[in-house]
Formats: sequence, structure tokens, C-alpha cells
Amino acid sequence: AQVLEGPLANVEAAFERIQQDDRHGDVSLLALDPIETRSFPNWAMGFVGTSDRDAERFAAVGTSSGFDPARLSGDQIHTLLRDLTIEEEAA
Repeated sequence: AQVLEGPLANVEAAFERIQQDDRHGDVSLLALDPIETRSFPNWAMGFVGTSDRDAERFAAVGTSSGFDPARLSGDQIHTLLRDLTIEEEAA
């Protein structure tokens, strides 16, 4: 999952590039909402999810959703990614 933040035109252009990129498959837009402040202000592009704690968290998400992103809301995925990022920055 990815969260794109920034001016709408930039977000739309980035999303279009992702959709056209063969490395990405089954691209879905889960939410497109205006924000007052960035959720990931310190990350230009980040990856989280390699710690044992993250593995446990992803296992719980997988169990509850069957690894089907369509069963998670955009808000749920955003919260999960934001929380993982906060934990990663604190480590």
C-alpha cells in the first residue's frame, strides 16, 4: 500500500505513473481526500514493515482481511501505515 501526499495535481500525476508502471499490478485507489497536514512529513519515499513487530501487525491484518485490500478502508490502511512509520522513526 502507498500513501501519496501533496498538491492534487502532483498526486494525480504520481498515481498515473504508478498505474502505468508494469512493476505494479491491480492498482486501486482506496481514498482521495484533502488533508490539512501531511501524515508522513519526514518521508519523501519510505518503506516500513521489516521488523518482527511489523510482521506480527501484518499477520493480524492478513488474518482479519484475508490479505484482501478491498476489505480494508483507505482510512484503515492509512492508519496502519502511519503507525508503522511512527514506530520505525522511534526505533
